Amino acid sequence: MKKLVMMIMLLGASSIFADDHTSSQTGYGMAFEFRATNPAAVAGSMRSFMATESGQNRLVGVSLVQNISNGTNMATHQINVLYPSPETMEANNARNAGSADWMRYMMTMRESIEPVGENLFTIEMAKLNEDLANTPGSVGMLTTFKVTDPGTFMKAFEKLMSSDTANNWPGDIYFGRVIGAGENEATHWINALSKDMATLLNANTAMMGSKDMAAYSKAVADSREVVSQSIQRVALAFPLASE
Repeated sequence: MKKLVMMIMLLGASSIFADDHTSSQTGYGMAFEFRATNPAAVAGSMRSFMATESGQNRLVGVSLVQNISNGTNMATHQINVLYPSPETMEANNARNAGSADWMRYMMTMRESIEPVGENLFTIEMAKLNEDLANTPGSVGMLTTFKVTDPGTFMKAFEKLMSSDTANNWPGDIYFGRVIGAGENEATHWINALSKDMATLLNANTAMMGSKDMAAYSKAVADSREVVSQSIQRVALAFPLASE
């Protein structure tokens, strides 16, 4: 079964969640996974499109993400797109359909990638300790899981998010639901972000050894099942001008 791999570094998150240290406003995202046969050409194609009129007038934040560790998933990269609302998704798709710039971009991308998959998800909670959105080089540890008892799970997770351990995380923590990902069993995800790999790994070790995490793990032991865990790094970031 293909693992769900999506990076919730999600450019535009800073505008959705504004200046709230912890927010629960909902955003929407799409992750387009692929194996890059020519990574340099992929990056060049994205930069070229973003410099066009269509790229400058887009309604969404976009990022190119490199998969560092993602198990058996064949995708080496993915493009993440953040939509503030379902209406924005529809409007952006309509704009792309009528854009010659977009068609040229798609044609050049096809020469450098092999599609692997795509998924749709929500972003429903964010703790922005450092607000790393739109920061190339940032690294995220993404955990996806299947929730069988939403009430029990959410009570425990909200308690963890309000704990000293979460407040001291050196970066940001995002949470959301999986809406559509094919055969993947995951229903929810958590992504913990830090400025670089060393910070992420050291912080994760500290969190795993904390009393807050021990209490959370015990509380959700029978209400959720981990599906996958992966690590990703943002290679390019194209936020909206207002971000």
